[in-house]
Amino acid sequence: MPHVAVTGLDMYYEIHGDGLPLLLLHGGSSSIPEKWIPFFTPQFQVIAPEQMGHGRTADLVDRPFHYHDMAEDTVELMRQLGIESAVVVGYSDGGIIGLDMAIHHPERVTKLAVTGANARFEGYTTENQELARSFDPLSQPVSDGYAQLSPDGAEHWPVVLGRLKTMWAAEPSFPNEELQRIRAPTLLVIGDRDIVTPEHAVEMFRTIPGAQLCVVPNAGHGTMPQEAVLRFLQEEGISAK
Repeated sequence: MPHVAVTGLDMYYEIHGDGLPLLLLHGGSSSIPEKWIPFFTPQFQVIAPEQMGHGRTADLVDRPFHYHDMAEDTVELMRQLGIESAVVVGYSDGGIIGLDMAIHHPERVTKLAVTGANARFEGYTTENQELARSFDPLSQPVSDGYAQLSPDGAEHWPVVLGRLKTMWAAEPSFPNEELQRIRAPTLLVIGDRDIVTPEHAVEMFRTIPGAQLCVVPNAGHGTMPQEAVLRFLQEEGISAK
């Protein structure tokens, strides 16, 4: 299984297909979204990493979770794989990582499509803000994917959840001035029943230069409208170095 040494991590990743590189970034506490890979492989080479403490990448308990650090890990993975720039598609935490990459490494991101991603903590619904602050990691059943994949073992599940909770209760916190620096063509996707509010998505849409917004009816967190996303990715403007 392919791993690469990235800032102290033994980071797991997969590569599927051929074509322009596309980074597929998973959500928080999950792993590579296998079901989405076939959406993109007919036209792209999909590079799908797993972040610290997720999937087959072990946790580093002495290193706190921060979105910016995970974005830097992802950029370092690109460097080591010889990928100068890529389309970035991210779900939830993966979308936030994509936003961070587009802000701090604009030369690395040719296009950005994110689903269920917010720019600030208050962009969550009131219910999800309360949940992020109050849920008990010890009471959460271990996910099947974590139990099957994690090199840390199922018993580490409440530990990694507790560490993620600290981040989720405070981040992200991108000011509008940073969002305005994004130069990559950007598609923002949310469901109309998402944990990110429509009002926040509209604010992001109005702040990121030239952004597009797709609100999927009767859909919750993690919706991936394949046709709309592929149409966006196929529009003129993609360039790879």
